[in-house]
Amino acid sequence: MLEKAMVALEHIKNKNQTQMAEGWKNHPIGYPRLAERIAAKPETGVYRRFDALNARHVLYLQAELCVHEAELRDQEIEDQQDKTGKRSQYALDYQCFLQEPSNMNKPQFKLVQKMHAKLAEYNDALIQTSLLHKLEAPDKFDLDDIQLFLSSDDMGPNEMKGLDADSWGDCDAGTYLQDLVGIHPSRKEDLFSRIVAEKGIYLFRFGLGHFTKGNKHFGKRVYYDSTVLKMTFCLTSTIAAMLPVASILILYHLHSVKAQLWTIAGFNVLISICPTFITDAKRTDVFPVNAA
Repeated sequence: MLEKAMVALEHIKNKNQTQMAEGWKNHPIGYPRLAERIAAKPETGVYRRFDALNARHVLYLQAELCVHEAELRDQEIEDQQDKTGKRSQYALDYQCFLQEPSNMNKPQFKLVQKMHAKLAEYNDALIQTSLLHKLEAPDKFDLDDIQLFLSSDDMGPNEMKGLDADSWGDCDAGTYLQDLVGIHPSRKEDLFSRIVAEKGIYLFRFGLGHFTKGNKHFGKRVYYDSTVLKMTFCLTSTIAAMLPVASILILYHLHSVKAQLWTIAGFNVLISICPTFITDAKRTDVFPVNAA
């Protein structure tokens, strides 16, 4: 009986693990499955910024404000020249707007109210557009990932039929829309780490996958950006420590002054390239290193 109970418990455990692995496959093909996979892998959250539509939105609001501005200026001059009532005092005392009877026609006051509402909408749109343009473009690896997923058997393939189906481009043609943004792009500290992360997938063919952990959402072994960054950090630290030693050893064995000068020049070039390639150093950081 105990043996049967253990077998039953093991079966239930395996069943639960199977259901958990690639759980997004339990959802209908289309937006539900795509959304669940993005939730499991946030780096593939790639969306359109709609640059042209946002530009139209701001331009139309700007055009409306230009009309309101012209109307308001004409009305200000007309009211200032009107000697009846308090209209000539509008430019001098805002309280005159409020003290006018409610049944009285107040065109300038109405234009000011329209201007306030439209200007607030315009400013919000301008700020939102500015913030949108600060979002980074998706990492190439993440974009390829979602393109391959959409064209895989897990999504039909190519079952998305709406006008937005081509938003992510085509992995075979290598095309994609220019206004795509990634809200959670893969972390890449420097050019060297980016190259290793993008090309590291090919190392799985040579046994790297045996040293990585499985993922409960995807049911297979994966490697993470954090692991790549640790590896590249160790490698760059080693290079930084070895460069001075290597230069001294080489110069020690060179007896020709000309050869020593060429070696020094070569190491100077190498030292100037390394910070740019294997770190996130800026130009202002590289120049002092070269000058020193």
